[in-house]
Amino acid sequence: MKNIRKILIASTIITTSSVGIYSCQESFLERPPLGAISEASLANAAGVNGALVSTYRTLTGNNVGAWYTSAMNWAWGGVRSDDAYKGTEASDQNQLNPIERFEVLPDNGSVNDKWRACYDGIGQANVTLRLLAQAKDISDADKKRIEAETKFLRAYHHFEAKRHFNNVPWVDEKVISTADFKAIKNDQNIYPQIEAEFKFAFDNLPNTQSALGRVNKWAAGAYLAKVYMYQNKFNEAKTLFDQIIANGVNNKGQRYGLLTDYQDVFKGDFENERETIFGIQYTVGDGTGGANSNKDAELTNPHNDGPVGCCGFYQPSQSLANAYRTSATGLPLVDTYNNVDIKNHENSPADFPDRGSVDPRLDFTLGRVGVSFHDWGVARASWIRNLANGGPFLPKKHIHYRSEVNKYFIPGGWGQGQLGKNQIVYRYADLLLMAAECEVEIGSLEKAREYVNLVRARAKASAYIKDATGKDEANYQISTYTATWTDKNVARNAVRFERFLELAMEGHRFYDLVRWGIADQVINAFFTKEQRARTHLAGARFTKGKDEYLPIPQYVINQSRTSDGQQGIKQNAGY
Repeated sequence: MKNIRKILIASTIITTSSVGIYSCQESFLERPPLGAISEASLANAAGVNGALVSTYRTLTGNNVGAWYTSAMNWAWGGVRSDDAYKGTEASDQNQLNPIERFEVLPDNGSVNDKWRACYDGIGQANVTLRLLAQAKDISDADKKRIEAETKFLRAYHHFEAKRHFNNVPWVDEKVISTADFKAIKNDQNIYPQIEAEFKFAFDNLPNTQSALGRVNKWAAGAYLAKVYMYQNKFNEAKTLFDQIIANGVNNKGQRYGLLTDYQDVFKGDFENERETIFGIQYTVGDGTGGANSNKDAELTNPHNDGPVGCCGFYQPSQSLANAYRTSATGLPLVDTYNNVDIKNHENSPADFPDRGSVDPRLDFTLGRVGVSFHDWGVARASWIRNLANGGPFLPKKHIHYRSEVNKYFIPGGWGQGQLGKNQIVYRYADLLLMAAECEVEIGSLEKAREYVNLVRARAKASAYIKDATGKDEANYQISTYTATWTDKNVARNAVRFERFLELAMEGHRFYDLVRWGIADQVINAFFTKEQRARTHLAGARFTKGKDEYLPIPQYVINQSRTSDGQQGIKQNAGY
């Protein structure tokens, strides 16, 4: 909700007079208390609403005080996939190097931070639920709504933990003491609890909320359907997708739909519009010194004399660029896209940019040297911090426009940029393409083609990137699928490839590959190709049965022993 983000900085850490809710020094849910406020004094409408705002704030990851902790997931869903390289220089943020190469260890600091972000959000949700249970000045209707919002957020964070670490514990509001924490185990699948909480939210939230950033009924249903997809429960997911496509609305009361122009999805003036199902609300220039800005985006801007000037991370891969090559009729080259590289200033310094047939989403998604970059003019090679390590392409979707400076972007204190545009976590095109997956798996191939064609038609109708003379920057060719889909494997591959094209550089790709069971095939093929130019990937390999998930942080395992020496939290396989 746009209004809630104005007060996100007012996050309150709550302790009781007897047991500190976040005072368990040996708990992996520990948050250092900022103040000693009794729980009883906050068990009222004001306290509960403040706690709920604090729970929403945990979506940003800013409360953890570390990068790579929000749902932007560029390090976890992008760099670990064939979407992107870590970028920049090998020595900068070098804890990401083993993450990119699938050599990460349980003591990796960024892995620890991601775990903390998940369980910090869960812990804050539990505080809110405990206060809510004690409050006497809240109506039954408001109590039900607040409970549904809070359980949605708790389920969201458990889902994040599940898809990053897999064998994770469910932690509810009854867990308070050190002994409680130490008794937690990670030996059960928590998807049933996640489903139950999203279902509760779907059943009890209103169709719309007055504050734009709050979760509503339809966003909760969309997440429940997504959780079904992660478990291959296609029939259950289809039932929900059908309801949401037919009736789902955002908090403005707008029916969910695709924006007319693809590029508008990522502009500040279009945030919280009909394509956004759920997003993280950010602001700048609100008097908080950047505390409510998108911290995870600070490193991921063009370097040197480019927009912002720091720091060159999260660079699109050559393989991603190649995926946008098309046939002369405008269809994707699903099986052969990586046979020929898109020309660029690195591989073809005397003949670039590429003038072959390409999907217009190529230049909506990534920046190419010699091609117009938003309203900043032509992208230059000097914007790339280290060509050898990061490659020739630039991130683009989340980079602000020159016209958005001051309203959605301000410079930071050490050269980084403070981005105030919302982070879209779930958008309608994502939902349509998951719905298309369902239709393929249950055998409705033509319905799947219909959904995919909606996404492709929007890309075709969007305003193409122009050069200074008003001509198209490339030979943009894109068409819908006109031939009937009759082969299930062909249809499945087409839908999956469309997700690759449509959602690239949005932090989804790695999780898609894992849930499809093909991460080892795709990523190892990616390494084989990319290491020819990106020598930092030489020898890298994805190990099936291990690298689908991160290791449980070692400190969590060390702290989980009960007084009788029993080990509650156990490490994932292979670590």
